[in-house]
Amino acid sequence: MASKNHFMYPFLDALSQYAALPLFKKLVGEGASRTCVSITYQAFEEDLNKTSLFWAQKLSDIGVKSSDVVGLWITGAQYTDLVHLYSGFVPQIFSQKFTAQGLAVIGDLLSACDGKALVYDPSFGSAIQELGLPSVATPDLETLAAIIGEMLPTLPEVEPTDTAMIFHTSGTTSGKPKPVPESHRWFKFQTQQWQGVCQGSFNGQDLFNNIGSFGHVGSATYPNHICAAGQCMVQLPPSGFDRETLLDLTRLAGLNNLFLYAPWFSKLINMARTDPEVLGVLRGMHQIVYTGASLNPEDEAWIVEQGLPSTVLYATTEIALCLVSDLNDLKTLPAMRVVPGVQCEFIPTKSLKTSELAGDVQDRTCGGQLYDFFIPASAPNCPHPSIRNRPDGHISGDLFEEVQKGYYAFRGRNDDWIRTGPGLSFCDTKSIEDNCMLNCADLVKNCTVVGHYKPAVVLFIEPALSLPGETDVSAFKAGILRQTTSFNDRLFQHERITDPNFIVVVPPGSLPRTTEKGNIRRKAVEDEYADLLQQIYNNMKS
Repeated sequence: MASKNHFMYPFLDALSQYAALPLFKKLVGEGASRTCVSITYQAFEEDLNKTSLFWAQKLSDIGVKSSDVVGLWITGAQYTDLVHLYSGFVPQIFSQKFTAQGLAVIGDLLSACDGKALVYDPSFGSAIQELGLPSVATPDLETLAAIIGEMLPTLPEVEPTDTAMIFHTSGTTSGKPKPVPESHRWFKFQTQQWQGVCQGSFNGQDLFNNIGSFGHVGSATYPNHICAAGQCMVQLPPSGFDRETLLDLTRLAGLNNLFLYAPWFSKLINMARTDPEVLGVLRGMHQIVYTGASLNPEDEAWIVEQGLPSTVLYATTEIALCLVSDLNDLKTLPAMRVVPGVQCEFIPTKSLKTSELAGDVQDRTCGGQLYDFFIPASAPNCPHPSIRNRPDGHISGDLFEEVQKGYYAFRGRNDDWIRTGPGLSFCDTKSIEDNCMLNCADLVKNCTVVGHYKPAVVLFIEPALSLPGETDVSAFKAGILRQTTSFNDRLFQHERITDPNFIVVVPPGSLPRTTEKGNIRRKAVEDEYADLLQQIYNNMKS
């Protein structure tokens, strides 16, 4: 009897169980002609069957086995992307944003994961020939014949710890994202975690919006964790949440739950303050889950005052959904408890003191102990051994404070990764700083990169030479940009520093430092230069 370790077994069972329900919805058209199209669980299963058979045959023809890693380069904006993701091979997923990084980076990442081939959206076809690996364009599903009586490929035998999919960090290290393998036990457990996050109760189907590209872990794993409860995904249009889209999503698509990054939620809150119709939509949701950052205290207070059914969620690409607040007790925001079933420990941190937190975070602390968040190796959602940062498990790099027994509030990062850019993606500041120090050693004495929860990163430099006038400073910045060009070209867009306006030159030794080691305190730099940074970001918008 075959083992059922493969995460697709419960997934396929759910497709049969909820066959008549909609799994995927999307708005089409504009204005008064806008309508909603639906795809049922059964239709998704039919598309999955014929696509799985296509890939089993096509990949076998080029010598690729079902257990091999295959690159999957998708737009991240199409329903068909999800079908290919779950079609039976082990996908290493590349999204639209890899077009800016180029094929060389994709080739390096595939090589690092022993990828045997590349499956790609036809829109990327012009560059594929340079890769040097077998490559196949994704087919138009309409051209694939329906499967009637044909033997479908069987799921391969796997161990729980075998890799099911490979995603990538949203930031780069030394010009490349880091592959993040997710195991079969991780996928299975994520479904349980999702059910622990969903706290609304009503008669009917839950419909959640996707949270970004299908090429990124949040939305790519949606089908896996919503299928178990017969829920539905509603795809956001490229415009995101403007007023009319929010109203149409609820009126036409039946959206009744929101899953948002905190800045998205803040935007909707700002609308709702002066728009009774938007406020009514938010109040009518079964649950509003927000993640990725903290809301400002004014927004949190307004949520409580207006009774918006909101929960804050802590999750990462490596460890998935781990902490959530209580829907039935809004006054505890932003404190979170552990999602049922998650194995974790809160370990007193020695890497950062409360006094070294960013000013806005420092203001919210109760003066208590700060904790690192640790997932032991025995936990089903512990990351793959290749990306763990401890032999016995993984520390997330995020800091928490226990604000009441069993409830923890997020208090920022304790390492060199920050969230920045329009999508608050991760950025490895240290790799940018190290490159600047290496390639601009003749110009730079010390530097730091800031921009945590900001629209872009800014590079602060203490120069290694005298710069008496504005002309000297301008020439200095031009030299920095020139000598970092090749490195910048390999970064994601949100990490790049290509404009002199995003370089700030300060006197040597003037940036705030830690007492013991004399390291530059990134958070303190952001506090000290808050007005200047705000001016830079305001000019960026104009």
